[in-house]
Amino acid sequence: MKTVRYCEWEIEVDIEKTKSYYADFVVDESQANRNFREYCKIMNDDEKAFFESFGINAECCNAIQHIGVNKKKEFPCGGHYLICGRYLRCPKEEVISVDELVENDFVDERPDPRINIGLFEFDFQCEDHTFSDIPDDIPEGFICVRFWCENMRWLLNEKPEDDMVMYEFPRWWEIGRIIKESLAAKKQGMLDLEERKQEFKTAFEKLGIKHSELNGKEVRKYRQSWVDKFSPDGSNKKEIKKICSSTRTGGAFLWHIFSYEIICPEEAPNECYNSTCKDNCILISNLDEIGFTLTDADKLTSEVISEFTDVTVFDEEMTWTYCKTHESMCGPYYYKK
Repeated sequence: MKTVRYCEWEIEVDIEKTKSYYADFVVDESQANRNFREYCKIMNDDEKAFFESFGINAECCNAIQHIGVNKKKEFPCGGHYLICGRYLRCPKEEVISVDELVENDFVDERPDPRINIGLFEFDFQCEDHTFSDIPDDIPEGFICVRFWCENMRWLLNEKPEDDMVMYEFPRWWEIGRIIKESLAAKKQGMLDLEERKQEFKTAFEKLGIKHSELNGKEVRKYRQSWVDKFSPDGSNKKEIKKICSSTRTGGAFLWHIFSYEIICPEEAPNECYNSTCKDNCILISNLDEIGFTLTDADKLTSEVISEFTDVTVFDEEMTWTYCKTHESMCGPYYYKK
């Protein structure tokens, strides 16, 4: 094991296991990836040293995201790498609200936790941070570092493919409007989320159900645990997670484990659920990161749940689960191990 330090980040790294991960890495041949790999061959010494310090093979990256080639023949792009290790020390996360940012004339004075080396802007993803962006299928014992290369050059002799839409940087007079529109959209999204949470709370309070709100990290962990617990022995859990709980693909719902016939639900789901003891259970929304732990929830009947859009309920030990879907042709589903 080796300890690597960059600014306030201190990471214990298993170099050999990281190298082994990349030795088995399958690289695709998309045009964006091929262009990125061309730059990896001519990286400067500082950039090479960063990747070598973790045992990363820089050319092994299939997650290239891009916004096209601009008139300067630049190819802004990004992606992520995985490292076998754990954080020993992380910068303290300072969360700022949209209102605070507006009051400060859109000037964000928080310290920047990102690491800038050459063309790369590295951003370590800590699962304890509110706004971390970690792949769903990350192997156990690995951490994620994301990167962005704003000034990456287009190095291939061939022309960019049609789907690489050409773009131009916004004019200086447009930047303020773009920022304000983006912040307004985020603020509205936060308000909408709080309104949806309140709908659940109001229903629980009306029924006299004791409830405690889960944060986003806890909801994500429950989703992953749900898939692990209810997936059949010997099944491909990686594929099931993509179908049921991936945040990187649209339309992933826990109840797909039933609609894809991975496990077979009970007949008469509403009757089975209503007769189940619900002294301590969990309710999470399938549409956003909203969840609650519930106590004495026997009054949370299938009739009450039918008023919610798309939710999954289960006990803390995950021995049973009930899913109400937003699809009229799918569900509800009940399953008991």
